[in-house]
Order: sequence, then C-alpha cells, then structure tokens
Amino acid sequence: MAEIPSIGPLRGSFPREIPLSERKSMVSDSTHNFHDTLKGLIQDVDQMQKTAEESSRRLVTGQIEDVHQVMIAMEEAQTSFQLMMEIRNKIIDAYKEILRLQV
Repeated sequence: MAEIPSIGPLRGSFPREIPLSERKSMVSDSTHNFHDTLKGLIQDVDQMQKTAEESSRRLVTGQIEDVHQVMIAMEEAQTSFQLMMEIRNKIIDAYKEILRLQV
C-alpha cells in the first residue's frame, strides 16, 4: 500500500478540537482580514478611477498626446469597477442565502 504524503502541519493526524477562546480569535482575525482585503480592493478601484479621470483631463488640456494611454486607463478603470460590482453582488447573494437557511 502506498503511503499518502502529509499536507501541512497535521502530519496525518486528526485536528484537535479548538477551544472556544481560540475560535473567537480566529473568527475576529478572519473578519479583520476580509475587511482589510475588501477595503484595499475598493481603494484600488477608486485609485484607477482617479487615474483615468486625470489622464482624460490631461488629454483634453494637451499634456498627453497619446490617446491609447488614456483609453487603456479608462478601460482598466471600467473593468475593475465591473469586477468590484460583481464581487459585491456575489457577497450580497451569499448573505441572502445565509439568511434563508433554517436553523
């Protein structure tokens, strides 16, 4: 019989039951990380929007002559905004599904 390689620190043993105090800290850490991740993504989208707006302003004033750069910045901003909206919709759908669960 072939030996199954271990994955991670458990080395083939079942995980122990996690005490309640450790569970609470794990939940708060994951919530904090999720919040930071979401906040960072929103800030990135906002920065792309501002960059696209600035590049279009510079095109109109004649500071930039390359229309391609402006179009690329605008498309990146639009695509990132659409992705953010899809992520928001999926989060809302998941939240609604959790509310529908019967306990």
